[in-house]
Amino acid sequence: MNNEPTPVPFNLAAAGMTDVGRRRTENQDRILMHDIVYAVADGMGGHEAGEVASQLAVETMQEICTFANKTSVRKLPTVAEVQRQVQLADDRIREALEARGGTTLCALLQIKAPDQGRDNVTAPISAVPPWTSSFSMKVNTDVIAKITPEMLKEHRDSTTPGTAPQPVVTEEIPNLLLVNVGDSRGYRLRDGALQQLTRDHSAVQEMVDAGQITEFEARNHPHRNLITRALGAGAESQPDVTVLQPRIGDRYLLCSDGLSGELTEDILQTILVNFKDRTEAVRVLTGAALEAGGRDNIAVIVIDVVAAENPTTDAEEN
Repeated sequence: MNNEPTPVPFNLAAAGMTDVGRRRTENQDRILMHDIVYAVADGMGGHEAGEVASQLAVETMQEICTFANKTSVRKLPTVAEVQRQVQLADDRIREALEARGGTTLCALLQIKAPDQGRDNVTAPISAVPPWTSSFSMKVNTDVIAKITPEMLKEHRDSTTPGTAPQPVVTEEIPNLLLVNVGDSRGYRLRDGALQQLTRDHSAVQEMVDAGQITEFEARNHPHRNLITRALGAGAESQPDVTVLQPRIGDRYLLCSDGLSGELTEDILQTILVNFKDRTEAVRVLTGAALEAGGRDNIAVIVIDVVAAENPTTDAEEN
């Protein structure tokens, strides 16, 4: 007897925007919205480098949409195909910028998979590196400099899926894939409760995990912008990926730290619950981040899981 829930046809409907913020002169945040791929990229680096990195990231992810629509019947990507595309984005950024810049990437995609994705997530998705608790970061928070190639290899070997032959996907079971590199975030609002699904790849997150600072202290820590994983820069660019089961009525939020660094989770939840219209929710979220200080560029995408109809998107850039 099969106890798996019957897959429900769904679409994703989204609205999004970016804003330069109040203290920056350039906007290095980029967003991508398509019925298959939604992504936020927060570029970093010197003059123009961050902008190039984030743009290359979203352009490379957009190619997934092109591949999917080449035939009369839309072909959704697999997890492995998405991972290869993220790797391609990393390679392109490194080639273009030679380590002068990099970018975060947080994306939600429609994929095909042989099984249903996870319905419940009990904690932010990521394997916590084993070296976290051994670092003393009260003086030096340069986490990347402390990680040796041997440590990285051991961690990757322990978290990378095995190389055994994967089952051939003959049926496109509807699933969502959440991809994350860096400190941009993915949240899910379900039944009025907001949950952070991603784990930041950042120095302050390592410090929180090690019990050295609190979440509150991390928000205003002087090294809050130091990330430990990025596309195009540093030794580590492997994304966290998790297959999620779509549920009609769920609402997802993808954002750069220009939003999550200014607003608490309670405020995010209140806005997402009270503003049912996606476009209005995006504008209110962005406005609230600006009112809270607007210290960085802001990128926001609100995505609703809806019953199968024609998907809609609405994007703005300031």
